Amino acid sequence: MTAIETGRGRYAVQRGTRRSRRSLTAIAAGIVALAVAPFVLSSYAIDQLTELFLLALVAGMWNALAGYGGLISIGQQAFIGLGAYATIVLSHRGVPPYLAIVAAAVIGGVLAVPISLLVLRLRGGQFAIGTWVVAEVLALLIALDPSVGGGTGVSLTGLNVYPPADRQAYTYWLTLGFGVLLLGAIFALLRSSIGAGLQAIRDDEEAAASLGVRVYAGKRLLFVLASFGCAAAGALTLAKSSASSPRPR
Repeated sequence: MTAIETGRGRYAVQRGTRRSRRSLTAIAAGIVALAVAPFVLSSYAIDQLTELFLLALVAGMWNALAGYGGLISIGQQAFIGLGAYATIVLSHRGVPPYLAIVAAAVIGGVLAVPISLLVLRLRGGQFAIGTWVVAEVLALLIALDPSVGGGTGVSLTGLNVYPPADRQAYTYWLTLGFGVLLLGAIFALLRSSIGAGLQAIRDDEEAAASLGVRVYAGKRLLFVLASFGCAAAGALTLAKSSASSPRPR
């Protein structure tokens, strides 16, 4: 986004250039190439690409939350676990597993709304500790629930109906789709006036508020979006590994 002079001292905002349009075309071509990868690459390569997409998705959510919003959270694992366990619960109730993954991501985003009412009242280190407390509370609740395996963990058995090669390809495509959707959404958001407001909040919250930036609404939007992405990453990680546990083994 640049300002260009149009004559007589007037300026206009130029949101795209020929170079940026070529870059977007190259990115689109790369996405298409990645979409056909399961047909031409080995099983090992697809597994590694899926892992890479998952890491990029989580990193993108963290960068949006902390890098652009200034919200240092040490409890985003709560939404990763929530996405995994919501997928298991929905699958055990008859929802097709891949549809359950999408629904679990939505559930993570929806539950982030009331959670944000609590944690976004805190700032700095208090916010970080608050998110960690939320993660610990959710982990304890899951560990006490025998229907999802309690502290021993549980497997996503619904995926067993798919042949291994099909399951790997479906998981890969869904991970790629979520990555493109969420990283694209963050890119669009940060290029908008909301994105400029979020960066102003990160730099100086009081100054941003004095200029009319809706501080709480902006932080809440970013928190919910990042939580949705982390829930999606958790559900997809479960699909890749087929088992989940509330604590590292």
